[in-house]
Amino acid sequence: MIKIKIIAIGKDKDRWTTEGQAHFEKLISRYAQVETIHIPSPKLSASLSQGEIKKKESALFLKQLGDNKYIALSDSGERFDSHSFSQKLEKKAELFSGRLTFVIGGAFGLDDELIKNADWVLSLSPLTFSHQLVRLVLLEQLYRAFSISNNTDYHK
Repeated sequence: MIKIKIIAIGKDKDRWTTEGQAHFEKLISRYAQVETIHIPSPKLSASLSQGEIKKKESALFLKQLGDNKYIALSDSGERFDSHSFSQKLEKKAELFSGRLTFVIGGAFGLDDELIKNADWVLSLSPLTFSHQLVRLVLLEQLYRAFSISNNTDYHK
């Protein structure tokens, strides 16, 4: 079974996003095991720049990632329609030995070095979403991709 890990900065602030994520995690469980790791936002000073904040967050991500392959979510990443994403996800799951780790940045996105060193950079949309909404959209798209791969009715 595929193992999916989602590593994200910050916690959900709204109950509806938490409930939505739990809903899609349950649906995905037919196809994959999902684990979400919420990294607490680093203690920040008002004097830090966006770049310095992203560097601090990047250090926290790297502790969680170790030497594992990972997928960075960024608006600069590859974009797909649902069927192409499903096909690409299957290939990546095979290439990554059934372990897909997604990294979702905080309010300012991911540090450039983290993106540069990613094994795959994925964009869910050119639009900007809150990081808690990104987790929900990612899970819905993962479920849709698995539904397409397994020819179920959800994607039709």
